[in-house]
Amino acid sequence: IAADQLVLHYQPKATLSDGRTEAIETLVRWQHPVHGLLYPDRFLPLAEQTDVIDALTDWVLRHALIETQKLGPIGEDLAVAVNISGRNLARSDFASRVRAVLDELGVAPARLIIEITETALVADPARAATMLGELAAAGVQVSLDDFGCGQTSLGYLSALPLHELKIDKSFVMDMLVNHTHASIVRSIVDLGHNLGLRVVGEGVETERILQTLGATGCDVAQGYFLARPMPAVNLRDWLIASRVAGAPSPTFADQF
Repeated sequence: IAADQLVLHYQPKATLSDGRTEAIETLVRWQHPVHGLLYPDRFLPLAEQTDVIDALTDWVLRHALIETQKLGPIGEDLAVAVNISGRNLARSDFASRVRAVLDELGVAPARLIIEITETALVADPARAATMLGELAAAGVQVSLDDFGCGQTSLGYLSALPLHELKIDKSFVMDMLVNHTHASIVRSIVDLGHNLGLRVVGEGVETERILQTLGATGCDVAQGYFLARPMPAVNLRDWLIASRVAGAPSPTFADQF
């Protein structure tokens, strides 16, 4: 962090109804001087065991918002999703730090999506709910990531100040060949909608998966079929190209 070796990549999230890019998920990488570009699984688990995760999350949040602002008019309607850990939520000042960055940069809170996994909520559910409540009260959107693989009870789920459920990609990626997983995807979509939440399907890697996911009524898709994670400079070009085409795929809105 001190050597400024972290870099951010972004993956678009598009609405299944019309193919509009509504948000981008921020993904951190480490441009290591010896080992090259390291993906999060190589260093985040270590950072999450120490206070380093606080500095790392603060860095990612600030730079994601700054880089999105630099996109100019092409990115002015995009929401920006940032992943946080359970250790972040355990900090009593986390919500105030987030609000301070938004105020400093002049970013509307509704343009920020905080993504948290079910696993990260388990350590201290009450504190996590309180902190997420503060963020939601400030206008920040809250997304539950990798849903379906964790330990969140339905009662606890209904008590969280959520805006979005993200279906774990393991269910989406093989929903064409695994009928049980296909049923789980449909059930999560129904559950999310009954709770008044937007539902995102991750792991969309083929057109057939996109079509099948759309048939479930899922709201948003994310995955390699739409776009792989990319640096901000490539994201600008991708957004321009998708706007020219009218959607990430010219036939995106006509498939359902």
